[in-house]
Amino acid sequence: MNEARASARGQGGQNRKKFPPRKGKYHGGTAMNKKISVQGKWKRVFDFDFRTRAFFTIGTDRYKIVLSGGSVKVSDIETGKALFAGSGFRYLYTGDVSPDEKVLAALENGKHFYIFSLETFELRGRVTLPRGYESIDGYPSFSPCGKELLVPVSRYSGERAGYLYYICRYDAHTYQFVAMEEIGRDDFPAWPVLL
Repeated sequence: MNEARASARGQGGQNRKKFPPRKGKYHGGTAMNKKISVQGKWKRVFDFDFRTRAFFTIGTDRYKIVLSGGSVKVSDIETGKALFAGSGFRYLYTGDVSPDEKVLAALENGKHFYIFSLETFELRGRVTLPRGYESIDGYPSFSPCGKELLVPVSRYSGERAGYLYYICRYDAHTYQFVAMEEIGRDDFPAWPVLL
């Protein structure tokens, strides 16, 4: 590499702007970076290696779940045996599993989330987010008790000249919308920033 290009890149990235780790009540104070797991009830790992097409992996006591944008694959965590594979999705990258390991909620980069049964291994439903809101680069979480599903959403506000961020609360039995709470940008459970 020539010297001018190396200098323009900040000497191999040493002078790149560093973003502070996100901290807030929906992050559990955990900084998220490439290939670092996010702790909650289950181990969730972000991996942006396009060669493997496994962008997001969830490990529970019984299952390994891989979301790759267009597909969902569920396998037995101990034996590796494939239990379910669904495809034909668009931008389906993140998700969470209920505390009792009976339900997978998978959130697309867009306007929907999907509910999969981990008992019958079938798609139970597709839920549309509130009108005018979308979830971009966020991930859902079940509440610790398993009674609610928390889904991060945002919308652009021309009045505030920027995005506004919210957590939508859904009943975890009916997946009906319950409430919405505005949150700060630092509380938005987003994918890691690659530095």
